[in-house]
Amino acid sequence: MVVHESGRSCLTFSQLSTYSVCMEEQFVRHNEQKEQNEESTAAANVPAPMVERAFRLLDLLSATEEGLTLSELARALHASKGSVHGLLRTLESVGAIEQGERRRFVLGSHLYDLALSYQERVGDSARLRRLALPAMQRLSKSSGETVCLGRIEPKGVRIIEYVVDEEQALHIAAARGLRVPLLAAATGACILASWPVEERTMFLHAYPLPHFTARSLTDPQLYLERVEEVSRAGIGFDYEEYLDGVNAVCVPIYGIGRAMVALLWIVGFASRWKDAALQLTAQQLQTEAAAISQSFVQLARNGWEQQASLGQ
Repeated sequence: MVVHESGRSCLTFSQLSTYSVCMEEQFVRHNEQKEQNEESTAAANVPAPMVERAFRLLDLLSATEEGLTLSELARALHASKGSVHGLLRTLESVGAIEQGERRRFVLGSHLYDLALSYQERVGDSARLRRLALPAMQRLSKSSGETVCLGRIEPKGVRIIEYVVDEEQALHIAAARGLRVPLLAAATGACILASWPVEERTMFLHAYPLPHFTARSLTDPQLYLERVEEVSRAGIGFDYEEYLDGVNAVCVPIYGIGRAMVALLWIVGFASRWKDAALQLTAQQLQTEAAAISQSFVQLARNGWEQQASLGQ
């Protein structure tokens, strides 16, 4: 509803909160896209026809079990035998293709290794989502806020699942695939807490820290103290340091050998989710994350045992 005062239009609190969060989310997406564009500018300006042709060749080989000859590949690619021969030699040298019977080329073992690695990574994410979803639904119901599960990547955390409390008329929107920057307050401190002290110190002093909001920690020493606190407590808090008007609490999910495999966090409006309510949710979050970690480790060990029994 729009309220008019002295000839001016102003938004109600609920509308203002929604608008603010949406704008901030767009800002994060814009920064991520800008970063990706900057990284790819050089590559985009330098065509690589041989790389494109290599992928077209691999696509052709993936569609046949018998394989294709040099002549068949040259005709399909509308290229000379000489250029295709050189490409085949290169791909064969790295194990991407192999030469089988009757001089026919087929996909190589290295491609199968890459596919298996990708499948395992995607499979881990799927297993995590399946294990975490009931806990995420409980946390969202009890807190009334948005719960996110994210996979750790070199430049941040990629959201692979989220749950919102549909009974809340106003909640923070999330999206699968959205990447949260590496140094976002709650998630960033949890990630760096898993690093050796020397590594995190060098990293935080290498470049200026991002200024997401007026409350963001931009002093490396203060950020290091925050990370050390998270390392001791096993939980990270964010009081409007990444998004204005939004608090967050984050905990790690561990795999075998206490390796951090994902993050589980909750985001909510600072106006209604704070103090005792936030602390209570934080305790519940730690309990649920510990149970997810235990289940994930057990699932992984069971998988290893099954593989070992099959190999005997």
